[in-house]
Amino acid sequence: MNQTIAFIRPGAGGTPEIVVNFGPLTGREATLAEIDRLARRLLDVAAHVRVHAVRTHDMTRETETIVHQVVAEADAAASQGDRLRDICEDWAVDCAEERSLEPLGH
Repeated sequence: MNQTIAFIRPGAGGTPEIVVNFGPLTGREATLAEIDRLARRLLDVAAHVRVHAVRTHDMTRETETIVHQVVAEADAAASQGDRLRDICEDWAVDCAEERSLEPLGH
């Protein structure tokens, strides 16, 4: 199965915003230390970064889905988007290799 780990979307003022699909890769939320580590890596490219850990619950009467994403806003030129995405993807893979959890029921 081919999963997109991170993708770029335009942020405020056209600066890049990177969304990392952290949960499907790791089976868990990102820790505070991991989020700090990502922010420090992104500072190699951007003058200022803001990183959010996002936990979203979607429910119906029959289903429940919890999504763990990390969103990085970077004060960088839009042309740096691919480089920022690559940093985020490498970070997410590193986190998964360090610690991953199997989904319930497996």
